[in-house]
Amino acid sequence: MSRDRHTAALLPALVFVVTVVELVAAVVVPASQFEGKGWGVRLVVYPALMLLAPAVWWATRGRTGATDPPYAAFALLMLPFLSDTTANWLDLFRDVGWWDDLSHFAHWFSLGAGLALLLAPYVRPRWVLVPLVGGLGCLLALAWEVGEYTLFIRHGREAGGAYRDTLGDQALGTSGALLAALLVAWWTARPKRTLTG
Repeated sequence: MSRDRHTAALLPALVFVVTVVELVAAVVVPASQFEGKGWGVRLVVYPALMLLAPAVWWATRGRTGATDPPYAAFALLMLPFLSDTTANWLDLFRDVGWWDDLSHFAHWFSLGAGLALLLAPYVRPRWVLVPLVGGLGCLLALAWEVGEYTLFIRHGREAGGAYRDTLGDQALGTSGALLAALLVAWWTARPKRTLTG
């Protein structure tokens, strides 16, 4: 592995390791912000989801060694899990009123950008990337909200305002993914442009 590839691989690896450490600590350390929020499930699901894109890429592209792994895309796909875990550690979802909205938009922007970077080399015409990633972002936001509801809203303290919050989170997530898709489609359609240049 060249020095540049090694350096590029450090970011997603670091994001993964820090997330797993925070998840383990959230399960082990008793704290009020972790009560009733499915941390045992998150400890299994978050790392699995974080490794999904690298595993699929390796199974479909990586074994041949023909192209370098898209480490930036992997990092962007992993960052929302680190952000969510860290924000729960800092209790931002309860202490900062607007944090939930910002995190839904930013997390889906990051997921959308990661998906768009993975898909951009293979999607033609380029404009198809925008509805494809926007639609995938919408489906992922819906799946996330169903997971949240199942794990800790249905029988928890947040059940009363869950419908309004879920609709807002869905709209913010879809908007974040759509904006990311627009930006990546524009950036990658420019002549002789890559992520680094």
